[in-house]
Amino acid sequence: MKQAVMITFILLGLLSHAAALESNPVGPALEDSLYIAADSVATLLAPELHVAAAAMESGDYRLAAAKLEALARNDPANVGALRMLASAYLRQEAYASAVPVCERIAVLDSTDAGIRVALGFLHGKAGHADRSLEAYREALDVDAKTVQAYQGLGWIHLQRRELQEAMNMIAKSTELAPEYAPNYVLMGRVLTAQGFYENARQAFETAFRLDSGLREQYGILLQELVLRHGLGR
Repeated sequence: MKQAVMITFILLGLLSHAAALESNPVGPALEDSLYIAADSVATLLAPELHVAAAAMESGDYRLAAAKLEALARNDPANVGALRMLASAYLRQEAYASAVPVCERIAVLDSTDAGIRVALGFLHGKAGHADRSLEAYREALDVDAKTVQAYQGLGWIHLQRRELQEAMNMIAKSTELAPEYAPNYVLMGRVLTAQGFYENARQAFETAFRLDSGLREQYGILLQELVLRHGLGR
């Protein structure tokens, strides 16, 4: 099995913060928040996970979840099975089912900041902003350099119209990862809310320059900004 495929089985953050935090599709992707390096995957995929991995590869996430649920019942401390189970639930958008699995992983692995980022996202999906904030802050307690946690906090502050707090999270993200493209999407949204429309345009353009794939998802925000406020005329 190719490592690129195997990685997807233990990748929990395949969704955006957007649906969790506001109706507009403006949140950054989380895929690298729980990323496990390719050279470490082979050691993580235990033999008992191969059947579930094959089901995941074929897109049969229900079968994979059933196999993994059985493994987790028999061995509640099998972190590999739990990670893959959380991924299977996320693939099915079964967010409520994913929460207790991620919580169990967090207990078993106190050094995993990424799983706490995932919990921040999941609690946000459920509309529990306070729990989401707590999870992101716990991620930072584990690793103060977790950029995705600052991003999650930034989107929550934006939703609450706490614009200076949101900009503080953006500044921290910029300090840690100046070329992290989704941060500039968040920056564009906050600057728009603050009324700095030309600066917002520059932020969106920076995001798209750093990651052209973001334009397809969020280019409409830039278009609306330019048209509504007559930028570039």
